[in-house]
Amino acid sequence: MSNQSKIRRGASGTAALLLAGISTPVLAQTAASTEDTASPDEDVIVVTGSRIEGLPSDGPVQTISVDREDIVESGAGTIIEVLQDLPVASGGGATFSTATAGPLSSDTPVGASAVSLRGLGASSTLTLINGRRAQISAFARGQESFIDASSIPLAAVERVEVLPSGASAIYGADAVAGVVNYVLRNDFEGIELSASYGNSTAGTDEGRYNLTAVAGARIGDRNSVMLVVDYFKRNPFFLRDREISRESFRPSQQGFYPSFNDLFFQFFDQTEEPADGGCAADDFGFGNFGEFCEVNTNAFVSVQDRLETIGGLFTHQFKISDSLTWYNDVLYSRVESRGVSSPANFSRAPIDPENPFWPAALQADIVEEGGVGDFSDYFGFPIFAWGKIPEPRAVEVESDSYRITSGLRGDLAGDWRFDAAFLFGGNDRVQRGVSGLVIAQNFYDLNLGNICTDGSRVERWDVDLARPTADFIGDTCEDDGRTTLWYNPFGGQTAQEDGVAELLGTEAERSGKSRLYAFDASVNGTLLEMPAGPLKAAFGGEFRRETLRDTPSGVAVATIDNPEPILGFSSTSAEADRNSWSLFGELYVPLAQGLDLQLAGRFDDFEGFGSDFNPKIAARWEPVDWLALRANYSTSFRAPSLAQSGAGVLLSSYRVDCEATPGACDGDPTGDGEALLSEDVGNPALGAENARSFGGGVMITPSPDIELQVDYWNIRHEDLVGIDEDDFIRRALAGEFAVVGDGELLTGTPGLEVTNGFVTDAHFQITNLGFQKTDGIDFAYTHRLGGGDAGDFTFRLDATRILNFERKASEASPVEQLAGDYVYPDFIASGKLRWRKDAWRASLSGHYKTGYRDDPSDRTLEALGLPLDREYEVDDYLTFDLSVSYDFAEDSFIQLAVRNILDEDPPRVLGSSSNVDLFNHDLIGRYATLRVTKRF
Repeated sequence: MSNQSKIRRGASGTAALLLAGISTPVLAQTAASTEDTASPDEDVIVVTGSRIEGLPSDGPVQTISVDREDIVESGAGTIIEVLQDLPVASGGGATFSTATAGPLSSDTPVGASAVSLRGLGASSTLTLINGRRAQISAFARGQESFIDASSIPLAAVERVEVLPSGASAIYGADAVAGVVNYVLRNDFEGIELSASYGNSTAGTDEGRYNLTAVAGARIGDRNSVMLVVDYFKRNPFFLRDREISRESFRPSQQGFYPSFNDLFFQFFDQTEEPADGGCAADDFGFGNFGEFCEVNTNAFVSVQDRLETIGGLFTHQFKISDSLTWYNDVLYSRVESRGVSSPANFSRAPIDPENPFWPAALQADIVEEGGVGDFSDYFGFPIFAWGKIPEPRAVEVESDSYRITSGLRGDLAGDWRFDAAFLFGGNDRVQRGVSGLVIAQNFYDLNLGNICTDGSRVERWDVDLARPTADFIGDTCEDDGRTTLWYNPFGGQTAQEDGVAELLGTEAERSGKSRLYAFDASVNGTLLEMPAGPLKAAFGGEFRRETLRDTPSGVAVATIDNPEPILGFSSTSAEADRNSWSLFGELYVPLAQGLDLQLAGRFDDFEGFGSDFNPKIAARWEPVDWLALRANYSTSFRAPSLAQSGAGVLLSSYRVDCEATPGACDGDPTGDGEALLSEDVGNPALGAENARSFGGGVMITPSPDIELQVDYWNIRHEDLVGIDEDDFIRRALAGEFAVVGDGELLTGTPGLEVTNGFVTDAHFQITNLGFQKTDGIDFAYTHRLGGGDAGDFTFRLDATRILNFERKASEASPVEQLAGDYVYPDFIASGKLRWRKDAWRASLSGHYKTGYRDDPSDRTLEALGLPLDREYEVDDYLTFDLSVSYDFAEDSFIQLAVRNILDEDPPRVLGSSSNVDLFNHDLIGRYATLRVTKRF
């Protein structure tokens, strides 16, 4: 069936007991009711998961609410710090914070963060602000578009509402895994100032500073305004700052003292040895390819970006009449951040044997290893080097995000109300390199004597950048009175001539712009009265135009002749725009006393990807006052994101997994696969993703102070858009993509290069893959206790058990069971015990994630001296947070919040280059934040 016509229709016990003894989550799974944010004079209730006003708060769909008190109590500096503790947002590294950011293609974007529900990916989670769409980040994560949570000032957020199940029929066709709705502050009178300072107790400086101001007033009887200003600054935090991550499990064997081999006479590589004043003795080694000088890459990598943000929110509401309100809000944020990764490798770099900096001892070693008479026998032939640039790769990113909404909301006949608004949003990002970005051609030319000190060039060697290699021609700068400028790859590469650094380094500036233009309108009210109550309805429509431009610097763009223009650095590009429109309707049908039905449907039309209709049906039955049952079914349709549909060529890296693809390793599943400098290439023939979800639950309220919710959910997600490297290799070897010899695969062409039975290069194409299916159970318990003289207590517990998470990339791939596998903990729980008495408040929270199967490489196990023939497990992880505050005046308080109060180290993860899991665990340790808030 064609893409345009495709339409999918369709109806660890111990830790858990510890948590149950103390707590509940910062994020309680309770049905969320929210005050209408349009008019300060009206008290209309809107239930999360519905567009109909005035429904019961404990409706037929599961919802989660994080309110302002939860946010402040957590001591968090950014909203992602709060949301990543949410059990429904855990698993697989799909929810990411700036802890995993960096300049490499495998890193998350510097200064950005995003929420993913159920581990299905940030692009499968619909993000709203005040119930409306948000603009995407101008820089994608790889080729996945996302809404940047870091662009939303924390002080501007009143609460976050989460619908952790399919919601396409209500909010939009791409709400595959659910909805995250950021509700902004509104209707504030007075002045509120707040300041906070936080730092770890580890002795290193991970300080952060936050200043906020909120001012609001009513002007006359009809106008109200509010202004929020939020400033946040955070120092960087590095892997080297903690003992568990300080030393890499498997240091890189490409070092600052490179290894050299002429690939003809020599069998083993040679490097500058400790006895000759070269590599330090502790770093010197001998491996399969010969001598090497290893580097501990963890000494360079940042865990948290240096981050500085300033943002704000301005709202204005004008009551035109008793039945009509004009509302406006402007949200702005500027984020400046820096991400640091390990130094770049250079591999097979040709070096001129007549380079004047060759150490005599190294020359002698190469002569001996090669069995030649004299080092001059190598003249005219390149000697190749494998090493590492001495500086870490680092980039700085500036991001400006803005959003303007203007609309009218008011009353129609009877209880019917309408809401219509225009929305404009945008994100502008600029990325600049600050260190470690080396222009490959200049690096090779400087090593081969092709550049003179005045900047002019000669053809001493003809360089093939695609391989790389070089053929001797013989011209020199000295032939006409100039002087050759040489790179010195010896002595740790620390001593360079004047002018070398200027020729090597580049900012490789990258710029991106995304825009969102939208108009939506809806009405809701009572259609008719039924014996069991009013039959309510909502109807509406929406038009959107979205554009994306992600433009790399010309020096970073790969070509056929120069596939790696900057050593070890990826460029990406995307250009796309799309118009879409939708019509939706929803009915709330009271079938009988205590039995309600929600029917919804939405038609979406996406330019270039066809149209789709998605239904939803949900029901709630309350047979007795203390018991309610609920169930829901829905479908979803997600057109590829702009970054996916408009993707260019992204330079990436991948190490072949011989066990998964033995055909890529000459048929040996136990071998070591090649480390590839690969490409990810676009696909103009992408189709849409489809999904269906269903679930059901029970709510038990034996008393007004006790509430128990248990919900089952099941999501099947098909035709996934993405890249699965192992699957691509299998399909290519089966004849679906080109398989050619060494150096024959053109840039931008999907396929493989195979040399002597081993895959030595790959251009992975983004495509529609197979399916992923996940199901599980959510558990939420709330208990309120009036303690009399002891104060008031609230106890809450929230947990998610993932029963299955299956993924099959294609017919050529096996079904993977991800639940409990690498970075997919299958049981997550959070809890909180909250206490309040007079002016004092306190809470003790716990967060637990079960262990999972580790995924170490054989090289890591060999480096650690561990057996290769056994499985390894990552330990469970349990941390506790404490918050204590005192109200020294009305709505004014001083608070001390301590995260990870027991200073629990994260478990060791052998499969991670960081030694720990930065997606699911916290490396920074005990962190204390002091906050003072004063209301005037």
